[in-house]
Amino acid sequence: MPPSLLPSTLKLRHHALVWLALSGLIMATICATTFVHHLEQLRAEAESTFASRSALLAKFVALHRDRVTVMRKLMQERYATGAVQPSPAPNAERHAGQDSWSLLPEPDAAGIASGSAPLPLSNEQSRELAAAMAMDAQIKAALQYDADLAWLYYLSAQRFIYIAPHGKVGSFHFSDALYERGYWEASSPTRNPARRMILKGPYQDLAGQGWIVTFAEPVYAAEHMLGVVAVDLRINTLEQLANVGRSLGETMMVSGDQRLIAKQSGFAPGMRLHPPLSHKLIDWNADDGGDLWLSSSVIDDELWLVHRLRRRELYLAAARESGSAWLMVLLFGLLAMMAVRLRAALIQAKLLMRTDPLTQALNRRGFYEKAEGLLALAQRQQLVLAVLIMDIDFFKKINDSHGHAVGDTVLKDLGTALRSTKRSSDLVCRWGGEEFVLLLPLASSDQALASAERLRAHAQLIHVGDINGPTITLSGGLVIKRADEPLDAAIKRADELLYEAKQGGRNNIRAAT
Repeated sequence: MPPSLLPSTLKLRHHALVWLALSGLIMATICATTFVHHLEQLRAEAESTFASRSALLAKFVALHRDRVTVMRKLMQERYATGAVQPSPAPNAERHAGQDSWSLLPEPDAAGIASGSAPLPLSNEQSRELAAAMAMDAQIKAALQYDADLAWLYYLSAQRFIYIAPHGKVGSFHFSDALYERGYWEASSPTRNPARRMILKGPYQDLAGQGWIVTFAEPVYAAEHMLGVVAVDLRINTLEQLANVGRSLGETMMVSGDQRLIAKQSGFAPGMRLHPPLSHKLIDWNADDGGDLWLSSSVIDDELWLVHRLRRRELYLAAARESGSAWLMVLLFGLLAMMAVRLRAALIQAKLLMRTDPLTQALNRRGFYEKAEGLLALAQRQQLVLAVLIMDIDFFKKINDSHGHAVGDTVLKDLGTALRSTKRSSDLVCRWGGEEFVLLLPLASSDQALASAERLRAHAQLIHVGDINGPTITLSGGLVIKRADEPLDAAIKRADELLYEAKQGGRNNIRAAT
């Protein structure tokens, strides 16, 4: 690229960079907006799924809590009637080598009684056992329609249990270890004076049903606690509830003491969580690590459903969801970049077509294109147009004495001087060789010669060779374009005056009178 085109090229590149920066800003805004949209969409999906899971779990838990309450009421009512079952001593099967017994009341009974109370039972024990076995019809119906139940039972303080379904009991026999379960201690009058229902777990089932949780409610006769009725639920059933629907993140069940009860996968017994809890269903809260949590109270102060949305997982998912949009924006950006580069190339090509590469003044093509607008402007505003043509005196001698490189430098400097001195409305054209044509719109023809001499005086400060070299001189011809005169005719008249200035000793401007 010629050095003289560098300023224009830099200007074009500046415009291109501005366009590219603007395009980049637009693309970044679109990408950010798309990313935020998908973030909100993923959160909304998680909210919707969590709300469904919360509602489902609430109904599931309410059903089994109601079942426990019904069992407790039946037990208390049956016990209050005072019906006494004959002592099971004659029909009880003693377990070899153990101080325990089992009794299957009826061949099609739902449950089985097992205990270590001495046989025969007392009237009070028989009365209590009869009340427990009287729940059999309700227990059988529950088992028929609910396969998720692990166990339904009544555990008596009198050292026996009535438990269903008996078909799963296998080699299970009554054990004092039953009283070591948390729900028994938590149901005691000292720990639970309000006699409310207790949730405990998770723990391993003594009868081999895996990890379970228990809903238990104490049974009273007046102020005397007889025992507890309870329902055991499998953890894997709760895990299935936590997996209903699809959403980003993981739903878990947490006890009131923040012990993990169930999660979607990878259950870790004994694990404790410390999620930020809220009684509002859709209320995102962040933990110390920046992860987002939803929470729902299923049982006040006892059971929570929580959903964790890890920040990194959320951002990666939003980025994946935004990928197609980002790709389109990237393609658009590439096309925009190509368009900007193409536009810059076209502008540069157009500039090269209109501009003299050495002096950066207009060439003849550019001069005539610009002159059309200037002529129209002069006519509208009733301005006069001065046509000035100048060339360098003894330019051939400069080339011969100093070389063409110095001559090119002089021409370049002259173009710079004329362009920096002219007004914004003036046109400067390298007409050919060392000749320059200037078109000057003026309010009055009286200003023409003064304007021409001002331009010439500034241009004649140019040195030949170096700063200590001689300065150039210019000769010129100046005319005022007539109203109906073609521009070429005015230039020809100015050129004739230039010839007269040359013949008259050079270093002067001849103006038409």
